[in-house]
Amino acid sequence: MGNLTIEILLVFIQYFIMLFFCKYVLDLNFSKKQFLFIILIIFLPTGILFLFIGPISTLYYVLILAIMVYRETKFIMSILHVFMALIFLVISDNISYIIAFRLLKEIGNEQLIIICYFLFIIVFAIVFAFCYKRVVKYLSKRWGSKSISYILAFLSIITVIFIYINIMAIDQDNFYESVQNNLSMFLIYFVLLSISIFVVLYLAFKQYKMKQREQEMKNFESYVASIEQINQDMRKFKHDYINILSTLRTFIDDKNYEGLHTYFYDHILEANQDEQQLNQQAMMMLNNLKINSLKGLVTTKILQAQSHHVPFYIEIVEEITDIDVDPILLNRMVGILLDNAIEAARGVENGEVRMAFIRMDEVILLVVSNTFDKKLALKVHEIYQEGFSTKGENRGLGLANLRQMTNDLHNVNLNTKISSPYFIQEIEFQKE
Repeated sequence: MGNLTIEILLVFIQYFIMLFFCKYVLDLNFSKKQFLFIILIIFLPTGILFLFIGPISTLYYVLILAIMVYRETKFIMSILHVFMALIFLVISDNISYIIAFRLLKEIGNEQLIIICYFLFIIVFAIVFAFCYKRVVKYLSKRWGSKSISYILAFLSIITVIFIYINIMAIDQDNFYESVQNNLSMFLIYFVLLSISIFVVLYLAFKQYKMKQREQEMKNFESYVASIEQINQDMRKFKHDYINILSTLRTFIDDKNYEGLHTYFYDHILEANQDEQQLNQQAMMMLNNLKINSLKGLVTTKILQAQSHHVPFYIEIVEEITDIDVDPILLNRMVGILLDNAIEAARGVENGEVRMAFIRMDEVILLVVSNTFDKKLALKVHEIYQEGFSTKGENRGLGLANLRQMTNDLHNVNLNTKISSPYFIQEIEFQKE
């Protein structure tokens, strides 16, 4: 087997490894048309370029692959994973070459060394991809900060540049020694890079904990405000209760027992029973929501709706124990939906809010619907524009922020429907 044939075979194996890495880490599903695009627009041109310009041709491959990944995910930080795939590929390549050469050079069988070299590259790449995906999944749940992602992307680009400087500096006459030196330099660089990433993540963790405490304080303040509102309503009820007893006294003094019976059962007891039954149903359904921070938020919004005499219906048939979204972002999204729903329902006669959590295999669907004023000509494409509001000037940032948050999360989809008299919002949370 000639050297050129081996080099071309190695290049295509490396291309396939990078593609597998991105597909596995990002859970991509390519269609037949996309695979044809990969072969004709990525693999073949890069292979031809390799014949003329050597390893630099990989830059073309990385660029086109990054564009394709972005088009598939609609998430710009997915490009970071393409760079990381290249970094881990270079590490796998260097380690595999050294191991294969040292273990099998005594045998003197060149073909066996090459086969083992290829196998080692594939094994190391699979191990790196497996570990990297779990690290990314762990970090994305806790530190999904944009600024941190940009810093990591910058560090990865610097690393790619460093790699190619080392590749171009390889001495072909002393190839094995050059690979050893490059691997040593890269390992030193990788240690420094790991320290930098650790510092960045440590700062991100501190920032995350601070935001979490702020969100908890906001939820607590909102809860206290709702309790205060309920206390005010209770004082008003005590005042109304005295008036109600006064009306009952009139029936008793006049010995109008038939009128007393009708007034008590049709006007007093029925209204109280309906309100109590609604409250009990809502709170019972909340027992199936096992995410404490979200449960506290929803409880607060139920109390808030009740303080404005807006019926709040909630349905959670199956237990909801976990949603793969940062808790702060989750509370912000649900809070925006419920605040808008309650405020819209307050503005119409017989307004109501309905909320449901539905579990479907690996997906949890949140549905929030509310009645709205039919006189408002709502259009779905307008409501998410920054500044759009039916509540006056300098409002309307909530839904714009909601759209931005869902766009930044690759496992969250937001759908909006208008089916008079209901305005319906659906958020689909996929399991990562």
